[in-house]
Amino acid sequence: MFTLTSNIVRRTVQLSVAAAVLVTASVSAQADEISLSSTLSSIEQNMAQASQEMISTAKQEFMLSLQTQIAEQVYDVNSSLAQVVLTEPEAPKTAIAAQATENK
Repeated sequence: MFTLTSNIVRRTVQLSVAAAVLVTASVSAQADEISLSSTLSSIEQNMAQASQEMISTAKQEFMLSLQTQIAEQVYDVNSSLAQVVLTEPEAPKTAIAAQATENK
């Protein structure tokens, strides 16, 4: 009877240990899944935010580049017009002076 009782106790202890190991492993696996899921979610959010910031920065740089190019072209056009305006008044004065000398 003593061996039967000890066998039952031993078997019960073994089953209890096995059940405890399975429960612990199951809880750990669920915790890993939750951890992995939240980690992937965080990574996805961070990547989306970083992408939006990169696009915003690229837009700003593109606009600044366009503004710089337009300003340079406006400056070139104004410089060209200033040179034309400066040379044109001299031509009529010279022509008028030439006509005045011809008329004399």
